[in-house]
Amino acid sequence: MKRKNPAILSLILILALLMSACSNAAKLTEYDFGTDKIPSVNVVIGEERKVTGVSVGTSNGTQYKEYIYATDTMFQDLATYLTSLMEDGWIAVNDYNLNDGTGKAQLAIESADAGKILVITVTFEANKYEILVEKAAGTLTPK
Repeated sequence: MKRKNPAILSLILILALLMSACSNAAKLTEYDFGTDKIPSVNVVIGEERKVTGVSVGTSNGTQYKEYIYATDTMFQDLATYLTSLMEDGWIAVNDYNLNDGTGKAQLAIESADAGKILVITVTFEANKYEILVEKAAGTLTPK
């Protein structure tokens, strides 16, 4: 019997898992950080947006999840999404202007876990935006 190459089988498995993650991300209703649940873009805008990349991990003790969305409606999507988050108590950490066409918006809120905060960083340009959600040690200090 001919033996199959384990490296090729591993590569096929990895590709299948990545494709599954991107497919499931398009159906996300929330970004889940255990005790913290953040509504996803799809839920807030009421339409499904194409997710072209997903990354999950930990960096320097900070958990993160990143989603890259492809869309022709960047301005409308983010205006609706960021406004909804701020109505739910999220605080804008930086000044941003969606009309610039490219840029970065950052919002934060206290986590349900004591001594932790959630930070959403949205990097945007004409036909795509990236949403990076992080859970890190810290507290928010009002201005």
